[in-house]
Amino acid sequence: MDYILGSDVGGTKTTVQIADCNGKVLAENEYRAGNYKSVGIENAKRNINEAVLGAIEKLKTSEKIFFKSSCFGLAGNDSCEDANIYRKIIFNNKIKEYLNPTSTIICNDTRIGLAAGSSSKNGIMIICGSGSNCFGINEEGGEAKANGWDWILGDEGSGYEISIKALRAFMRAYDGRGGTTLLSKTIVEDLNVKDMQELIKWAYSSSFSKEKVATVAKTVCRTAEMGDRVSIDILKEEAEEAVLSAATVVNKLNLADKEFDFVLVGSVFNCRKYFKDILVKELKNKFPKINFKPLTKKPVEGAIRLALQNI
Repeated sequence: MDYILGSDVGGTKTTVQIADCNGKVLAENEYRAGNYKSVGIENAKRNINEAVLGAIEKLKTSEKIFFKSSCFGLAGNDSCEDANIYRKIIFNNKIKEYLNPTSTIICNDTRIGLAAGSSSKNGIMIICGSGSNCFGINEEGGEAKANGWDWILGDEGSGYEISIKALRAFMRAYDGRGGTTLLSKTIVEDLNVKDMQELIKWAYSSSFSKEKVATVAKTVCRTAEMGDRVSIDILKEEAEEAVLSAATVVNKLNLADKEFDFVLVGSVFNCRKYFKDILVKELKNKFPKINFKPLTKKPVEGAIRLALQNI
């Protein structure tokens, strides 16, 4: 029997599906993060291996497994160098025997997300989760992206950026350098820290994790809904950044006057009033033919779809 492999390798977790050549999913497995920029090359390799091998084990078959086609959608895969690093990570001694080198797609995770959310020839997807990224395609076969350069070079519109601004607003209020904000109360509550020393320990005592910091975004949304001006301004600023990324990709693909799908992905869109609604309204005003689509399928299903198309 021929098998298809799809992998969504993110900064929080790695999800793998195995399907038959008709696209029927036969097994699914989740494991830890596989973004090498977040967890390191060796950890990324181990975590991807565990995710893939765990899915193979769930097939519960004695036949030799070989994937006729595979697709790995990888967070942090933003350059040719990244793609080469990921190819070495993926084609390692533990799982390379299962893969067909000539039919293995290695792409950014935005590509599989778009494939999961839209079948349109003109489509754009924006991720606003722990990190932020925007990617699109057009009917001429063009591709374009904006942002997604991670927490140092460019992650605007993400949970991480929202959280960093909120934490710094907290510190400014504490020092007296900034205005008062309800974040001084809600951040302490949600992080379950008793005082400033515990907050400092939370921020610095363990190894850096963008995902850990990004959890504060949920607090910012809650605090904005309580009427906190600082929180509202932070969310509006980051919504504007997401609009800028989206508009940049629209213009690169020459889609401004055309109908296109726009897929929204990520936990930050759960903050409707002060983030999602702002983005939707501004993009609709700029691009009247835009079709907003929530992602109802798992991104890994997009990886399966691309792998099937690649047969």
